[in-house]
Amino acid sequence: MDKLLQHTIIGAEFDSSDRHPPPRCHPGTRLAIVERCKVFTVQCNGEGKMRWVVGAAGVGKSAIMQIVAEEPPVDVILGASVFLSVNGRQDGRKIFTTIAYQLAAKCEVYCQFVRNQISRDPSLLRKSLPAQFQKFIVDPFVHQRLFNPSQRFLIIIDGLDECDDPLTQQELLGLISDFCIKYPSSPIVWFVASRPEPHITSFFDDVRVAPAYTKEEIKIDSDEACEDVQRYLRNELSKVKLAYPTLKHKREWPSELEFTKIATASGGLFAYASTVVRYIGDPHYRDPAAQLRRVLEVINGGSKDGVLGRDHPMAQLDALYRRILFNIPPDVMINTRKLLLIYSEYGWHRAYFRSTCNILGLTEDAAYGAVCHLHAVAKVPAPENADNEGLEFLHKSFPDFLVDFERSGFSLDFEDEANQFQAQTLFRVVEQVPDNFNDMESGEAIECGDFGYLKGGPDCCGKISLSWPGDERYQLTDDQLRLRLYSKSVDSLCYEFHPLSDLYWSMPCFHILTVRFTAPGYAFPIEELRDSAFEQFRPELKELGKFRQVPLRTLDYAAICGRVDLQFVSPIGIDTKLSDPWNPSCMHYKFGPGNGDDLQQRRGWVTSFWRYKTNPGAEVTHADIPRFNIEAGQESHWKSARKKGYRECPTCLRRFAHQFHHLRDQLATVFIDSTEMSYVEFSFVDADDGVSEWRYRFFHSGRPSCLG
Repeated sequence: MDKLLQHTIIGAEFDSSDRHPPPRCHPGTRLAIVERCKVFTVQCNGEGKMRWVVGAAGVGKSAIMQIVAEEPPVDVILGASVFLSVNGRQDGRKIFTTIAYQLAAKCEVYCQFVRNQISRDPSLLRKSLPAQFQKFIVDPFVHQRLFNPSQRFLIIIDGLDECDDPLTQQELLGLISDFCIKYPSSPIVWFVASRPEPHITSFFDDVRVAPAYTKEEIKIDSDEACEDVQRYLRNELSKVKLAYPTLKHKREWPSELEFTKIATASGGLFAYASTVVRYIGDPHYRDPAAQLRRVLEVINGGSKDGVLGRDHPMAQLDALYRRILFNIPPDVMINTRKLLLIYSEYGWHRAYFRSTCNILGLTEDAAYGAVCHLHAVAKVPAPENADNEGLEFLHKSFPDFLVDFERSGFSLDFEDEANQFQAQTLFRVVEQVPDNFNDMESGEAIECGDFGYLKGGPDCCGKISLSWPGDERYQLTDDQLRLRLYSKSVDSLCYEFHPLSDLYWSMPCFHILTVRFTAPGYAFPIEELRDSAFEQFRPELKELGKFRQVPLRTLDYAAICGRVDLQFVSPIGIDTKLSDPWNPSCMHYKFGPGNGDDLQQRRGWVTSFWRYKTNPGAEVTHADIPRFNIEAGQESHWKSARKKGYRECPTCLRRFAHQFHHLRDQLATVFIDSTEMSYVEFSFVDADDGVSEWRYRFFHSGRPSCLG
């Protein structure tokens, strides 16, 4: 026995001091799962005598297996329990010797059998796994029939994914499953618990293995898991309250709102909930109220007092996540990093997996190689579902951990790195599609979400390279996939085009959005494009000859639509009566330094007002510009515009119409995009006072008549 002990995994048994105190299910939780496991142990007959217990990291698999080991059903003998761990208990080559040692310690007849085998062949302790399995399991339980067939032995292997070699893991599963199928009358019932690592999942997905096992999946987002976590939190926080005199007198602690925040953040992840409880009740600090506040700060968006390292509320959970990242080889991490950046809160979230991988330039093999170490924290779509599903994190705590450099060490500025990487990939895809479609007369258009329709049809995207092309598994053809990549990329550029984004508020992005659309949608960033054309990009557009100077008479007032911006300037020091003072009945906002009490002495201001419809009787339709077409069912958009202060002000509209019609020969600056929308700037000096300057900017649906 001493020799055998030397070849075992020390401390792996369920009651080892190395694991004390072991993880246990909180009283009253996981009752249904534990009961199903016990019923299986008693009732399983025939081939299916292996139970695969599978779940994400931190979901409580080991705690469930601990209870099953401590409380086996009546007439069931716990033959052996092997709780593997990367903390020194991961040598898969010693699993069967460990099982043999524990069986020998419980059963004298088995002990004598093993002693004889080792005496006859001392090298048995160093032989291959199949050889040891034959001698320690098959021979005594099947060939020698050391035990009554009516007896039932339970063998538990927990944390199989913690075993140091994936090939060893698969070899162990192969030996056990073959045994269950070949010897269905064996008295042994096997429990194997693991995370859903790809090589383990693929093993159990093999139809040849199906007769050997049943599956118990522990889900984070199930009602059962969430209810168990809430029960655990209430009981444990109640214990903390009773342990501290300063909290005992409080009628409610934590408050129901505070508890709800913690329970919601925990979801069904026991690792999160137990980490919170340990932190709040940590006897080292002896200040649960302060610890609770820190936890809530993290839940609400980050710690405010700079708590880091082991003092951070999520320190124990962070250690688990750091270990998962550490196990990713450096050469694989290059691609894993890309996917983590893109599927973060700063990326595309729920984007389809194959489309995303093609945008990133990842092959199918590279993509699944990149996520093979993430199955403990993320749901990875199967290849046949990759066109309709994305990578999903199982619990919000993992992406929260990633974006915090002090906790994860992943990125000094996660948001900036994610945004830059996303921008690079988007521009790379779009630049593969030519923006000149004059030679394509198919008349087709590509839908681009709420932003409108892009020029061209399937042929225009033919040059987009596919790193992960399709085959018979996918419904999308390669041409359809290219269209999706192109549309998705332009859609994202439209969404990101705004003044606060240095990466997208650029001339290349402006060019893409103004030359590739054939019709804008209601969300098309037309206001941002107009403002940037006359402000940030004015010098470049002027140099490129993109501005046209046209008389106002070539524009149709009835075709003016949307928001009209007005800037009024009266030079300081000129004390003159304004020819057309601001009307106090105007309902929209006015901004500027000249916004004083004296209506006659305002020196400068800017405002915006809205023109919702054309004048009565005007024969102008806006079917091609649904952003401005209230008749087309965009009422919610117009309501939003009114809330923002964009009023259809009769006073300002009358003044605007008067000035427009009486300055017919005044030149206006016009920029025309590919949808035939004209962005117009119209400036003049007030003829009555000779000094005040007026400038209007507005949209005109259609080209000026002089330009055809």
